[in-house]
Amino acid sequence: MRFRISVSATLVVALTFLGHLIYGAKRDDLSLAFSIAWLIALPLMLTQEWARKSLDRTPLIWPGASFALVILAGIASLTPLFEPHPIWSLVPGAIKTVTIDPYATWLNLFKLLGLAAAFLVGAGFGGDEERAKQLIRTILLAGLAYGIWAFLSQEMDRDTLFGQTRVWSPDRLSGSLTSANTAATLFGALTVLNLADLLRRFDQQRGRRTGRLQWRHLEAILQTIWLPLLGITVSVACLVLTVSRSGMAATVAGIVLFLGIRAVVSAKTGAWVAPLMGTLVVVLGLLIGFVALNLSALDERVAGLGDDAHTRATIFAAHWAAFLASPWQGFGLGTFAQINAMYVNDANRDSLYDITATYDVYLHWLEEAGLVGTIPMFATVLVVAVRIARGVVERQRSRLSLLGILCVLALFLIHGATDYPFEIPSMSLFLSLLLGVGYRMAKR
Repeated sequence: MRFRISVSATLVVALTFLGHLIYGAKRDDLSLAFSIAWLIALPLMLTQEWARKSLDRTPLIWPGASFALVILAGIASLTPLFEPHPIWSLVPGAIKTVTIDPYATWLNLFKLLGLAAAFLVGAGFGGDEERAKQLIRTILLAGLAYGIWAFLSQEMDRDTLFGQTRVWSPDRLSGSLTSANTAATLFGALTVLNLADLLRRFDQQRGRRTGRLQWRHLEAILQTIWLPLLGITVSVACLVLTVSRSGMAATVAGIVLFLGIRAVVSAKTGAWVAPLMGTLVVVLGLLIGFVALNLSALDERVAGLGDDAHTRATIFAAHWAAFLASPWQGFGLGTFAQINAMYVNDANRDSLYDITATYDVYLHWLEEAGLVGTIPMFATVLVVAVRIARGVVERQRSRLSLLGILCVLALFLIHGATDYPFEIPSMSLFLSLLLGVGYRMAKR
């Protein structure tokens, strides 16, 4: 089998997975550095004629307009134009602003620009079907290598990572992302993308077949699909070892959504039954096998479900109260830590004292950005998702790749309701890159 991978795709994917390796670039200085790196990568890519032509033909008016409203809302929170937060009345001579931490808000605005740059880089690749597939193929190869490393690293030494003591759930696989739940989102996304690649290769090989099914046809199919099948095996193994209940549930939801939509859009051709059933058998077999090998760890996680549900309910109650205190303006982008400190009391201290996110992307945005910033942000995501969904219906050649990206977005949104993958910079950049590819590929 021949692998065609471009230098530009390799560099972009290397930047993406470097962020995963450096603890998800979660620290402020690292997140700022990666935002700058993507803002540099965009003009470098635009030195290529193919990238300029692709972006020239990308319909950016609607997503660009809604995203601009998000940025404007963030900038407005740094001024005294709207009702400032009362906390500034306690600081003599301070500029009274909506945000309670202007530095954090500036940092998060810069991170949003980094996400926009990653999206546009992806759109640059998406203008050519072969380049888009090369980028996705490179992501899957990097994901396979990362998964093998994460698996071996976890099994060989659960106490240290890169020579440092693991301080986060050493018995659960987290790779280098500091959270097993975040790792579950990544490996779930890689599972869905590998599934899309497997079916795409299967369809291509089946289309070349002539006459009755023979052993040589099966041999050719196995030679074609072995790499995505290996990718699925590794990513599912890593996913199960994260022991993330919501991560596994979100992945299953993404797979079901993928297979269901594929069945519907392919029903006219009658070509979906064999690959659908074959893939279901493979995926379910892998899940059952890996779950069976980790029943004790899963039992412990299930046993703790009640306590975790109570903790999450306490967190949501406190931060919903924070949203209601300033529903339109919010407290400013990046101010979660300050908001959390303001709402800690004797009753909820055990649940709130050491958290770094609300475990709900929707509530997180509402309390930080208010309705003024949250509505245009999710409108941006909706516009992109609708364009990709239209591409799934209209673009037969790119259908499976587009559907895979769409279902990865669904996986993030589902898992984001109970965890914080969006708050990890390398994960949000990874998703933005994929969405850019899908958004451009969806346009004829």
